[in-house]
Parts: sequence; C-alpha cells; structure tokens
Amino acid sequence: MEERQSFMDPNFIPDEYKVPYDVLELPSQGLLYPNKKSSVKVEFLTAYDENVLTSPNILAGGRLIDVLIERKVKDLGFDHKLLLEGDRMAIVLFLRVSAFGENYVQPVIHPVSKKVVEGEIDLSKLEQKKLTVKPDENGFFDFLLPKCNKNVKFRFLSGKDEEEIDLLDSELMERNKTDISTKTTLRLERSIMSIDGERDKIKISNILKSLPLMDIRSLNKYVVEIEPGINFNVTARTQGGESVNTFLRINKNLFWPDI
Repeated sequence: MEERQSFMDPNFIPDEYKVPYDVLELPSQGLLYPNKKSSVKVEFLTAYDENVLTSPNILAGGRLIDVLIERKVKDLGFDHKLLLEGDRMAIVLFLRVSAFGENYVQPVIHPVSKKVVEGEIDLSKLEQKKLTVKPDENGFFDFLLPKCNKNVKFRFLSGKDEEEIDLLDSELMERNKTDISTKTTLRLERSIMSIDGERDKIKISNILKSLPLMDIRSLNKYVVEIEPGINFNVTARTQGGESVNTFLRINKNLFWPDI
C-alpha cells in the first residue's frame, strides 16, 4: 500500500522519515487570533536544524527565533510573525527542552558570599501565564491611568510588531545621531489603540509625550501582569546546593548549552 501511495503522490513521505512532533498548548489559548488556534504541532529539532543553529547570516541578523518557528510549527493557519511574544517564547522553550534537556545555566548572585556564580535552572518547571482577562470584541484591553484618569485601550504586541519596532528604533537613532533608544515609546505607540476614545495615532503620540511617568509605569506593569506567556521568575540552584530566586535571562546558552 505504501509503495502504491508513494508512486501516486510525489509529496508522500514514508512514516520512518517523518519528523516527530508534539502538541503545545499556547499561553494565549488562541483567544486573540482570528482562527482561535489554542494549540500547535511543533516538530522536534533534528540534525538538519543544526544548519540553522550554526548559520552565521541567521545569527547575525537576529532571525534565529523567526526561522525556527517558521520551520517547526506546522499547523498555525496564519503568518507565524503574528504570534504573540509570549506564545513565541513558549514554542522556543519547548524546542530547547526537547532537544537539549531542561538544565540551563546562567550567572546568579550567591546568597551568602554575594559573588557571581553559576546557577542551574530547570526549564521544565517554568509555568505558563494564561490569559485570564477577557478582551473586548476587537481583542483590546482597558486600563484606567491612575494619575490623569484617562482610559486606555491597548493590545499585545506580536513578533512582527517587535521586529518593526527594532528596525524603526535603529533608523531613528542613526538619523538623529544619538545613542538614546526610543523603543519604550515606540512600543507604547504601537500597542495603544485609543486614549479616552481618541484613535488617531499622531494625536496618541502627542498625548503620550505629556502623560505623567507614573501613569506610563502603571500601564506597563499592568500589561506585564496580564500578558500571556512564560513566568520567568525562577529558582536557580548553585553548585553548593543553595537556592537563589532569580529571573530567567535568555542568552546564547539556550541552544548552545555546552558553550
């Protein structure tokens, strides 16, 4: 039967050559996607993917995560760049743990000596932050700025948003010949959809320039609290067995744990 099927279908792949996969539940539960996709099939990393992990052009261009997600997520149903950042990170961590195991090492401050030492983190114990606040019919969320008492509607940013913000920030720094990044403001301008009903992006940008710092920090804190993704507050263990509460920092060791 398999020989007949392979003769009739040029795209037929025998079972022994198919890349195994697992089904991953997304932290967002798909509530903010048009197709409401709550889980995705994610293929495991294979020997061929080492070409991606060691590609100088991909690494230098900062495209590793995009390339991995595009290659390994198989049934998304929309552009992978529209995935929310929290869902993207859940996929990346799944790929890492399934390929290299759950142990991850990063520098931490020793609780007694206060020196910088290596701390080992169990990535398998990271918990997903599910979306618990219901968005409106447009996928937006409400927040009342505590000091100026203005109502803000905002949305979460996608991978595509973050990519465009990074590019625009670099262009502005080069154009203005400055080392001061405006990425924080650019992210706010992209995520805020209205302020007290005002939806014009130019006017929103002007309003943001005069908002009290307390209001901006309160908004950012609320976004972090409710945004679906991964809880990066973890406990690391030192070589001496001490436990250290820390924040997971993703670096080159994620896919090169032996370096």
